[in-house]
Amino acid sequence: MNTILLCLTCLFVGYLIGSILFAHLITRIISGKNIRELGNLNPGAYNVFTQVNKFWGVVSGLLDAVKALLPMMIASYFFDVPNIALGCLGIGAIFGHRYPLYYHFKGGRGASTLLGMFLFFIPIEFGISLVVDAILVLGFIRKQYGTWGPSILIALSLVSCLFFQHPAEVKILVWIGGLIVLWFNRDGLQKLFIKPVAEETLSN
Repeated sequence: MNTILLCLTCLFVGYLIGSILFAHLITRIISGKNIRELGNLNPGAYNVFTQVNKFWGVVSGLLDAVKALLPMMIASYFFDVPNIALGCLGIGAIFGHRYPLYYHFKGGRGASTLLGMFLFFIPIEFGISLVVDAILVLGFIRKQYGTWGPSILIALSLVSCLFFQHPAEVKILVWIGGLIVLWFNRDGLQKLFIKPVAEETLSN
């Protein structure tokens, strides 16, 4: 198959799989409520964790990661799909989570789905970053876990992958996915940095 056609196919398949919102499904089944009406209104794993049930929040996050990880594993091991097309599967899943076809294109922010892509392409860097992230967020920052946690984890994973031996296209795809998700989370990041600065300015 032509490489461009293969990449477009993987992007589309990834998008369809990513459009499954496990946070919405789990919340509806467990509590009968709409996740978009709870907490921060975001249909993501962290909102399930804080507003519905911690266990099911973790399950939701794992399933969101599997949306990228499992299709990439299947495509790699059974169909010998090249890295660039595998990356399109992961990125497609991220866009599907953010703009789900089955939920009027209103989805979550894609952090957990991105982590599935990281687990496939850069598992060692991801594991190291996860440990460092947990130490920083739980040991020192101790606030805004839903924003600081994934943001630091993504940033550490992106930087650390530059120091490991990976094909150039893998590093590029990982960075593209990471920057997309950070962009999807820009509102939360702005609150972390702009609000404290504004408050300090007013106090002065």
